[in-house]
Amino acid sequence: MKFLNRIFLTICALFSLSACVESTALSVEEVENVALQSWMEINRPDLLGNYQANGGYYVEILDEGVADSTAVRYEDAWVWFDVTCRDLSGNVAMTRNADLARMQNVYTDHTHYVPYFLYCGESRANSLPEGIYLSMRNKLKVGDGEFSARYGTKMRIYMPSSLVSKNDSGMSGDGGYQGQYSLDGGRPMIAEVTVWGHVSNPVAYEDQWVRAFANANGGIAPEPENKEEAAAASYQRRNFKRDTRSEENVYDELWYPAVDSIAGLYINYLYTPKKPLNFDCLGQDTLVYADQTVYKKGKIFGTKSLDQINKEIDEALLKRFGEGLHPADADSLQATYSAKVWYVTRLLDGFVVDTNITEVQKIVYGNDYKVEYDVSDALSFATGANSTSSDNSYVDAWLYAIPQMKLGAWNVILTTSSSAYGAVGVAGSNSSSSSSNNYMDYYNYYNYYNSYYGNGYYNNYYNGYYGMGGMGMGGMGMGGMYGGMYGGYDYYNNYYNSMYYNSYYNNSYNTGSDDEEAINTTTEVLPYTPLLWQVYIEPAN
Repeated sequence: MKFLNRIFLTICALFSLSACVESTALSVEEVENVALQSWMEINRPDLLGNYQANGGYYVEILDEGVADSTAVRYEDAWVWFDVTCRDLSGNVAMTRNADLARMQNVYTDHTHYVPYFLYCGESRANSLPEGIYLSMRNKLKVGDGEFSARYGTKMRIYMPSSLVSKNDSGMSGDGGYQGQYSLDGGRPMIAEVTVWGHVSNPVAYEDQWVRAFANANGGIAPEPENKEEAAAASYQRRNFKRDTRSEENVYDELWYPAVDSIAGLYINYLYTPKKPLNFDCLGQDTLVYADQTVYKKGKIFGTKSLDQINKEIDEALLKRFGEGLHPADADSLQATYSAKVWYVTRLLDGFVVDTNITEVQKIVYGNDYKVEYDVSDALSFATGANSTSSDNSYVDAWLYAIPQMKLGAWNVILTTSSSAYGAVGVAGSNSSSSSSNNYMDYYNYYNYYNSYYGNGYYNNYYNGYYGMGGMGMGGMGMGGMYGGMYGGYDYYNNYYNSMYYNSYYNNSYNTGSDDEEAINTTTEVLPYTPLLWQVYIEPAN
C-alpha cells in the first residue's frame, strides 16, 4: 500500500509539472481527481461506475439500510452518524468506535463513544466535511442506478483532499477519537460512514427525551393553571418548614420546573441515592441508534453494566454524604452567603461526564486518573442577597435551579440543552505540556458552526411556552429577588444569540503520572444534549 501511495503522489507531481508548461493547465482539483481515479483503477476498479461527478469522489455501499425510511436529503436534518477515517494505506486518522480506539491506543475513559450529531441541511455553515455532506445530500450514482443515504446506510467514501478539509489543512481526530496518525494536507481520504438517524427538529427531540426520563423516574408534576399558582408553589418549596405549614402537596417525588418561565428545566426535590435512576427510558419508536439510553461502550462501561456502575455510585454517595435532610427540615440557601456544591454530571444514557467527588471518580475512571483541580474542594455557589449571576460562572441550569434547593439535602437537576450547552456543545480534545489543540480540526471543532442554527430551533419550539416573555419567577415579576439575581427569559435569550458557552466545570482530566508527560482529555458534549446533575449542597462553613 505504501508503494501505491507513492504512485499516487508521483502522478500528482507529474500532472503538476505538466501544468507548468501546458497552455491549458489543469487546476489542482482536476489533478487530484485524475490521481484519485488512477488509484481507484489500480485498487478498486469495481467502483469506477460509482463515480460522483458532483465532487469527484467514489462511493461504495456496504449496507443500504432500511428501505422504507426517509432519505436524509429530503429534509434539513440533524444527522447521527458514525465515522472512521483512513488514508489510502489504511492508517486510521479518526474514529468514533471505542474498540478501534483501544486498538489504536488512543482510547480514554473520559471519551463518550457515540455517533456524531451534525447539521446537514440545504443551507449550511460548513458543519460537515464536504465529501460526507455531498454523499448524504445528493442522489448517489451506484452502477446503473441511484441511491440516497437513509437510516442504517453504511458506505465508504473515497474522496480527494478538496473534500476533506478547507485550506488544505488535513484532518485528525482529538479527545479520544483520533487514530495513531494524522492525515496531512493535500491527501485523499477514505471515510467509512454509518447513518444512524436524523431529525428535523433537535430541540423537540431532546425535549421528548427529557420528559421520557422524568416520567420513568417519578413523573412530571402537572402544570398549574396560571403562573401565580406556579410561583406560590415554588415559594412553598423554597421556604416551607414542617412546624409552620401543612406538608401536603409541597414535596413529592415528581419533577417540578425550577422556574416557571424556563422550559425543559426540572428539579426532583425528594431524590435520594437510595433509589437508583432509570436511564433506559426512550421507546423503540424514539431511539435512533443502538444503546442510546444505556451506555455500554469503552473499558469501564463495557465491562460493567450501567446498573452495576449506578449501584456503586449510589453506595459511594450515601457512604460519604448520607441520605440527606428532607427538604422540609432543611434551611434555604439564603440562610448562608455561600454554599458548597458536590455533584455528578451525567448524560441521559448514564455516562458520567464529570464529578468533583473522589469516590465516584475512582469508580468510573479508576485510580490512575486525577482531575486538574483539587477534588477535596466543592464548587462554591454565592447565595447572598447582593449576589448576581456574574458571581457564579455556571450554566443557566445551575443559576436557576440551585437557589431553589436546600442545605444538606439531595436534589437532581434535569435539563434540555437550552439551559446547558445548546447548539454549541463542548468539543472533545487532548492537550499536553508540549502540544496545543488544533482548532482547524474539522471533526471535533464543528460546534462553532453548529451554533449558527441554534437560535431558530430554540425560539420556534419554546415561544409558546414563555407567554409574556418570562414574567414568571425567572423574570422580573413574581420572582422578586430571584428574578433580579438570575435574570429571566431576556438572559436566556441573550445567551443563545451568542456563539459561546460558559464552562461551569473543568472537565479536563490528567492521565499522566508524576514522572511522565501529562495528557489532559476534555470530554465532548454533543450539541442539543440533555444533562442531569446529582447534587448535594452544604454550607460553605
